[in-house]
Amino acid sequence: MSATTSTSVTTPISVATPTCDHRVYHVVVVSLISVVMGLIVGIGFAALGQPPLKAAVSGGGVLAFVFAAGMSVVAHVSKRQ
Repeated sequence: MSATTSTSVTTPISVATPTCDHRVYHVVVVSLISVVMGLIVGIGFAALGQPPLKAAVSGGGVLAFVFAAGMSVVAHVSKRQ
C-alpha cells in the first residue's frame, strides 16, 4: 500500500494589476523635445549666417518633423505594451 498526498495551491484566476498609462506625459515629452530641437536648428542656422526668416522656417520644419516622428514612436511603443 502506498500513500499519496497531493497538495493543491489555489491561486485566483484573474488578478487585477493596477497600471497607469499617462498619455499626456508622452505628448508633453515629445513636444518639449521637438521644441528644443527646432530651437537648436533655428539658432544654429542663424549663427551660420542664414537670413532670420529662413532660419526660423528651418527650425519650424525640424520641430514638425521631430514631433511627428516622436508621436509615431510613442504610438508604436504603446501598442507593444
